[in-house]
Amino acid sequence: MPSRHGPSPPTLDIDLLRAFLTVAETGSFTRTGEILGRTQSAVSVQIKRLEDQIGARLCDRSGRHVVPTEAGEHLLTYARRILAINDEAVGRLVAPPVGGTVRLGTAEEFAAQFLSDILGEFARCFPTVTTEITVESSAVLQSGVEAGLFDLVLVKHVPEESPGRTVWREPLHWVARSDWTGGADGLVPLAVSPAPCLYRRFMLAALGQVGRSWEIRCTSAAVSALQAAVLAGLGVTALARSTILPGMRVLTPDEGFPPLPDSAIALVARSGTATSAADRLTRFILDRMAIPYMAGIRTHKRQ
Repeated sequence: MPSRHGPSPPTLDIDLLRAFLTVAETGSFTRTGEILGRTQSAVSVQIKRLEDQIGARLCDRSGRHVVPTEAGEHLLTYARRILAINDEAVGRLVAPPVGGTVRLGTAEEFAAQFLSDILGEFARCFPTVTTEITVESSAVLQSGVEAGLFDLVLVKHVPEESPGRTVWREPLHWVARSDWTGGADGLVPLAVSPAPCLYRRFMLAALGQVGRSWEIRCTSAAVSALQAAVLAGLGVTALARSTILPGMRVLTPDEGFPPLPDSAIALVARSGTATSAADRLTRFILDRMAIPYMAGIRTHKRQ
């Protein structure tokens, strides 16, 4: 029965909100379809239905990436809150009880920047699941998941070459201490992780393409150690944008440091049938990732 104070406001559909949030986070209708198991056209229809409910255009598709409009940015704040409450309620009250242990391996960069918030929310939604976390190099994690030592791993990868689903991507930059001016002999001092390491491979390949000589001055598998080496002036390294610290500066092609490929993190599951707990964590991570890359794009545009 209509309210005597006027027509009832529309009820926002959870599935439509999830599709919109995923589009906003990935910047792509195609990528959203892959995550949600729908076609690109089906995602477009969902966004159009949500726009009809809201009465405003929510997505700007004019650029390379789909970005929220001003109305879309406002809706995102509410969408995240609505979905978080919905998922917590479903996890506790509606979905069949899920228990057990998930063995999760992660690269240091991902663990330091994003994993704590995701796992905190997951623990609230699924309090009977225990997550065992191992932080290691991507090479060790990849070998471990192939050997069945982990249920899931989050590893550095090249999307065109490696298995797994890309969940996080952002620019990779050459960095040095703020006052670094380069060696007088043109030799590039490097701080790198031990081989095999994608960032190490990217750096050496890029320097080789422009014919620059290099020398490894520091080797460590820990990102924190490479950051310390850079700040101490021991060498140059490559860091994902979110891990660049105050006191560092980005080196440019004009200084002889050519662009590097993006930094990308993939979610890789062990072969075979996943446990219910591992399956829930997989879907949880996929639903909530790609935020850092899109946030970085928007920040970069404002600068």
